[in-house]
Amino acid sequence: MTLQSLTRWKAFGLHLAISALIATTVIALVAMLWYPRPYFVAMGGETLLRLLIGVDVVLGPLITLIIFDTKKPRLKYDLATIAVLQVAALAFGSYVMFQARPVYTVFTGGYFQTVAANTIDEESLVRAAPDFSPLPLNGPHVVGVRKPTNPDEALRISMSAMAGGPDIVNLPHLYASYGGDVAAEAARAAKPLVTLAQRGKVPAEQVTDIVTANLKIGRGLGFVPVRARNGDFAAVVDRKTGDIVGYLPINPW
Repeated sequence: MTLQSLTRWKAFGLHLAISALIATTVIALVAMLWYPRPYFVAMGGETLLRLLIGVDVVLGPLITLIIFDTKKPRLKYDLATIAVLQVAALAFGSYVMFQARPVYTVFTGGYFQTVAANTIDEESLVRAAPDFSPLPLNGPHVVGVRKPTNPDEALRISMSAMAGGPDIVNLPHLYASYGGDVAAEAARAAKPLVTLAQRGKVPAEQVTDIVTANLKIGRGLGFVPVRARNGDFAAVVDRKTGDIVGYLPINPW
């Protein structure tokens, strides 16, 4: 196949097919690895990905449709320029999504807080235990957080948070594994799952589904709110152990 054998519409279709294949790969990477459900919506992955796909799948092929003319002497150069710009836009958009990906879901007393990679304090990351550094690449890990024992450090963190700087959930050197006392505290903070089921038909069906999938626990299930960048949701936990058995895309407040 040569450029001369293509019509404007065939060139558009070919470009669109290649772009769609690349976009599908990116979507799979983002939705399955970096932003697993329900974080994809809760952390704004849907909005970021829509912008990314709009540039990659729509804008690139559309420009090809507009400029494609086999009589143009610089057609190969023009198409190469489009491809380079498109790849650059895709790379930049993917980088932005990578930096904004959720890396930790931190239990901080009464609720969980989802933390994005670009909000982690770099100095704290250097001091963090090996379990919490480097940052996860396969979706957010659930952790707890310890309050600093040093009063001066506690004051600095409070002042930083009030000034818009890193708060305690953004400091991985204070993280603790989720289990033991942390999970027990989450179990105590859990609220009855039935309160979510009373929100309407769809929430009731979602609650029924997760209870059915965890029949051994049954009425022992509860929920703990999860705060996220674009929308809060509920973590479903075993009210005896604090173990997380799933998530529900329901406003928990």
